[in-house]
Amino acid sequence: MKVFSAVTPTEAHIICELLKSQSIDCEVRGEGIFGLQGEIPFGESSEPYIWLFDQRDSAKASEIIREFQSEQEKQDWQCDQCGEQNEGQFGACWQCGSVTP
Repeated sequence: MKVFSAVTPTEAHIICELLKSQSIDCEVRGEGIFGLQGEIPFGESSEPYIWLFDQRDSAKASEIIREFQSEQEKQDWQCDQCGEQNEGQFGACWQCGSVTP
């Protein structure tokens, strides 16, 4: 059962490994066709995706994916110590190492 379409093969593998770490049996499919984007219509049909082997894991997998995506959408922040602009996914300033406010 297809549970998630990724933008890149890397994203698909990250999510697949995240699901596997939670004992959800899955694999990445469709990554071979990713390189053909531009030759075939761009969209969900040419994106790599996560395939679940057990449909009963669908709800748990979807919840884990939602949590992962919400973590990725965190807002950029400015370091209180050095003023450096940091991307939202980082918990510490890349410049001085201070923790997020």
